[in-house]
Parts: sequence; structure tokens; C-alpha cells
Amino acid sequence: MSLYQKIRQQGREFSQRTLDRHLRLGVTGLSGSGKTAFITSLVHQLTHGDQPAHLPFFAVVREKRYLGGQVNQQQVLSVPRFPIEQNLQYLQQKPPTWPPSTRGWSQLSLTLRYKPAAGLRAKLQSRSELALNIVDYPGEWLLDLPLLNMDYQQWCEFSWRLFRQPHRQAIAKDFEQHLLTLNQQDGTELSLQNTTDNYKVLLQQFHDTPGAYLNQPGRLLVPGELAGAPMLQLFPLLPEQASANTVLAKKLAQHYKSYCKNVIEPFYQQHFVSLDRQIILVDCLTVLNSGYAAIQELQQALQLILKSFHYGPSSLLARLFKPKISKVLFAASKSDHATPEQHKALSLLLQQLLYQPLKLSHYQAAVTEVMAIAAIRASTSGYVQVEGLAQPCIRGKTLQQKNVTYFPGEVPATIPSADFFTQHKFEFLALEPIQWAEHQPLPHVRMDHVLQFMLGDKLE
Repeated sequence: MSLYQKIRQQGREFSQRTLDRHLRLGVTGLSGSGKTAFITSLVHQLTHGDQPAHLPFFAVVREKRYLGGQVNQQQVLSVPRFPIEQNLQYLQQKPPTWPPSTRGWSQLSLTLRYKPAAGLRAKLQSRSELALNIVDYPGEWLLDLPLLNMDYQQWCEFSWRLFRQPHRQAIAKDFEQHLLTLNQQDGTELSLQNTTDNYKVLLQQFHDTPGAYLNQPGRLLVPGELAGAPMLQLFPLLPEQASANTVLAKKLAQHYKSYCKNVIEPFYQQHFVSLDRQIILVDCLTVLNSGYAAIQELQQALQLILKSFHYGPSSLLARLFKPKISKVLFAASKSDHATPEQHKALSLLLQQLLYQPLKLSHYQAAVTEVMAIAAIRASTSGYVQVEGLAQPCIRGKTLQQKNVTYFPGEVPATIPSADFFTQHKFEFLALEPIQWAEHQPLPHVRMDHVLQFMLGDKLE
């Protein structure tokens, strides 16, 4: 983006903020939580889902005041654009498939038009507009934010405590042996790159391991434009090696510091500092499949990440110069992989997972909500007769193209104990999206509740 384009864009956003007609929405979630599907659905609901029967709890639609939303076509050419059209094509395929995971950052700007509900604005204007900016980025990058609060030595200690957890220990053994054979006085390019390649293999193995969420640095898994950059020659030495005054330890500490300063800090400043509202997506059902250690790691990851954000109400002046996140929605994604009567328990489970963040005082100033949602439906729900009794069930198609009608099981309302997992196994299946036709709004679960909570007050 040229300096002129940047100044022009900032000026436009500043004027919209002055009139309180601009909202920057952050969609936050770890890899696999459903961010891409959520943003795709959010944009489609705002641009095509204007029927009260489809979005009954979205007041501006229910009251027939919504005039429509449009994706802005005049986006700055140097800024990556969220691939909304391509994502919708994946959903229209036969069979339909989920859009691919995000491999780099992108954004999309929308203009929403509506009739004001009442008051002076309704008398003076026949219509109003709200500018909405949405940013997407790989969930792997999000996991780097906690590194800003550690130095290299602390990160090494943190990493190896994590690697020695039951679901990681065996996988990390080969890399640990590799570190033990390293010449600690060899900081050459070849040596660094060789061990970085080994660590990247380990990170990918962790990434493919159910319940292993905290994989750092995220750019080794999804480098984006930094592929091949020397600062990505980064891996955690064993704590006793990191504390030694060796050539290798000094070199890695330098790379770590450079990575934090030149990658994580700009990423945070560009995408998170100016957020007005935030949606945090958590896949609670998949983590239940993975066991107790996975739940503990997910809880730890969420707590570390959420410490990086600034929450609380913002005055008009604060929104102009130092915005804070005034509304936070915690959403249990993929809720349609459980039967509807289990959604309450799913919301309660998410509250348990986020107990510490919700308890922190800086959250008390922000308006928060917890709900179970499905941005794009993958199943339909109903009942089957079992021994003369109606049994709730869902119907869908697995990723292997197998039609299934089944009861996925009960969702615990609290985090199960470690002993519980030794006696019980959860099996919430991964399902493909429901077949969808282009002229129809995307099927969902509670996206109208999401829109009302996040945007309703701005569309009065």
C-alpha cells in the first residue's frame, strides 16, 4: 500500500469513526475453529440473508429496516482480499466441501444500509450506512501473541514443559535427541537451517495431533510472505542449553527478539489494536474427542491469547485515538454436530473453559455473551423412534461421503475429570456442509443472534 493510499484510507476510517459509522470486527480462533466458514457466512448473511424468516432475531431485518449490504469493490489493490466468492464456490460443489484454511492475512470491507428506527436520525435521514471491516488471518499466527511477554529463555522453558505433556512427549523425543547432539558453538547458517527444518517437522506433527494447540512460532507452519526469512530460523533449545552462554543460544535469542519485534508486534498493531468488537470461536466438541490433556492445553492457549487484547467501553474520543473492544462474543462453533437440546450444555462448557478470562476485571467492563452456533450448517436435526420413545438425532454426511443418522452423545456442561476420560470416549463426527444452492441464504444455527449482538445497536 502506498503512503498516499494509506493516508487516504486512514482519513476515511477516521471520519467514519467520528460519526460512529465505522466498526472493525475481529474474528479470533485457533486453527480448526471455523474462522473461514464463519466469515464466509457472516458476509453472506449480511449481503443475501435479508428475509425475516431466515434471520428472525436480527432486529433490523425482522423490522424490515434493512436495505442490504454490499462488499466494497474499491479495496486497496495491495491489500489481500478475503476470498468470499471462491469460498462460496466450494460450498456449491457436488459434493460440497469446506473452504480451505487461511494461509495468509486478508480483509473485507462492507457497507450496510438501513432505515434508522427512531429519533433524530430517523427524522433527518431516509437511510443510514455503517462501514464494517472484517480481518482474517491464520489461527497459527494468533498463537505467537503470548511470545511478546516472554524472552527466549522463558519461551524455551515454556515449550519444553509443554512438550513433556502426555499427548506430546513421544512425538518430541526425536527432536530432543537431535538437540542433545548439536554443537552449541555452531551458529552457522547451515546448522541453524538444518535444526529449524527438524523443528518444523515436529511442529507439523504436533499440528496434526488432536489436542496439541500451542505450536510456536506460528510462522514456521504458515510463513506467508516470510518464507525463507532468516529470522524464521528459530527453535527452542533445551532450557539448560538456552541458559548457557553459547554461540547458538545467543544467535537464537537474537532471532527470537527480531521475530517478536518485526513480525509479532506489527501483526498485533495492524490487526488487533484498533478492534471495536470481537468474536472468539472455540471448537469444544473436537477437543472433547481428544481427551483431558487436550482440554487443558486449549484452556491454556485461550487464556494466553486473550491476555493480549484490551477490553472495556470506549467513549467517542477513545474510539478515535485508542479504541477498546466493547463487545465480546464467545461462540462454541460447529454446534450442529450435537443435537439441539445439548446446545445449552455446550455453552456452559465453553464458559468453564474460559472461566479465568471471564473472571478477569478487564472483561467486566466489556459486554460479553456466550452462545453455541454453527455458521454454516452441516446437519439437520430431528427424532427417531427407539423402543417406542422419541430419540433426538442429527442427519448428515461424513467427510468420507457416508450418510449418517445418529445421536452423537451428551455434551458435558462442565469440564470432565481426567478419570472420566479413561472410562468414556466422545465421538463427535466431522461432517461436510449441507448441499447449498446459490440463490438461497446459507443455512445456519443462531447467526441471527450473532448479528444482533454484534451489530444490532449500530443499526438502530
